[in-house]
Amino acid sequence: MTRRKLAVGGAVLGCTAALGVPLGLLWWLLAPRPRVTVGPDGGIVPVPVSDADFAVDGYFALIMMGAGLVCGYTVYMVQYRLAARDASDLRMVSLLAMAAGSALGALAAWQVGTLIDAGEFGRAVEAADPGTVIRSGLRLQALSALMAWPFVAVLQYGLFDAVSLWRGDLPAERRAAEAAHADAGADDGGDGRTDPEDTEAPHGEEARGSG
Repeated sequence: MTRRKLAVGGAVLGCTAALGVPLGLLWWLLAPRPRVTVGPDGGIVPVPVSDADFAVDGYFALIMMGAGLVCGYTVYMVQYRLAARDASDLRMVSLLAMAAGSALGALAAWQVGTLIDAGEFGRAVEAADPGTVIRSGLRLQALSALMAWPFVAVLQYGLFDAVSLWRGDLPAERRAAEAAHADAGADDGGDGRTDPEDTEAPHGEEARGSG
């Protein structure tokens, strides 16, 4: 059972973290690029300020929250079906693996999106004169957006688990309840047949008493 839990946890962690690569590409495709000014020392000055500066972080946060919703639902339903086969409890290991995989996936998405633009943006800065306004590469300024994916995934997962607890249909608990019910029925009713001597004895005693 421990080996099975480790296998399930490793699969959940790996699959969840691997989603960061295509999500990083999606962020790179959708997010706008703000304008920046090349400073006198070759640095970057974040002016002029526009909506694109905030939209970059907004797109990343929305993509991460969408991934969290999908992962929370998918991981819970997959572990539920796996646990129903042998009445095992895979909830905690799946939750921890999903949370860790989501955090790694968010980091991967951030790095993939920024690294694609890094080379072109670096060459544009080197070729530009001080004071020139150029298009910036993809950058994530609000690093707190990295927590959107694991936070929403854990929240979604916990919501489904709470509903299952309320309904009492967890695979392990349901199998245990069915076994207890079957044992109770066997102890109380046996095979459901009654010995004829047990039913006739009271009538015989009544006859002797009346005589």
